[in-house]
Amino acid sequence: MEIQPAHFHQFVGSTDVSTVEMNLRGGSVTAVYRPVEEQQALRTAGEALGPRLGVYEFLQALPLGEWVPINTLSDRERRILPAVPTWARRRRSGQLLRLADRPVRLGLLVTVGADWLDSLERACVLSLGAPRMAVCSGLSGDRERAVWEADYRGVGLAEHRDGELRVLVSPRTTVPESLASLRWRMAERVFAASQGKFKTQNPPRIAAPAEV
Repeated sequence: MEIQPAHFHQFVGSTDVSTVEMNLRGGSVTAVYRPVEEQQALRTAGEALGPRLGVYEFLQALPLGEWVPINTLSDRERRILPAVPTWARRRRSGQLLRLADRPVRLGLLVTVGADWLDSLERACVLSLGAPRMAVCSGLSGDRERAVWEADYRGVGLAEHRDGELRVLVSPRTTVPESLASLRWRMAERVFAASQGKFKTQNPPRIAAPAEV
């Protein structure tokens, strides 16, 4: 049995999405996302920001597309500035212009496990900066516990049975402002993976766990 492209569309409520398979925290994860055209044009060679969280915090503090006097930056921001790639910002006459923003709109990170607990645990270790969905086979007598655990942890849960996917718990999609930098960093990782592994808009097919 396989999870079909239509299932990813079902998760996010749209057919206008791309997917890419990634390795995160030692496990396979499928990211469902929408590219941002303006940022694709900016990153002509597929550039992505690195892992340093301070760079994202610094850029988010700047207005996008507006010149800011460099002398208004804090000491910490001035120390971070050299780490920001030149393609992501412009500097002129003592002023700074932010060009970079999230390269993709990340809709969901999907995990598939041997059972519901394995799939849920795989999803829980992922970044809190992205909505997460765990896919498992038939739940049988563990259904109530599985639904409660997923809802408590803010992770979506879907049951795969007879070739169909049924969403039992919707993922938590709102991200607190305090986690916005983590969401941007995850979007950069998804973008980098899409540049290196997949060149097509068609979602890959993922093997579903064996039904019991």
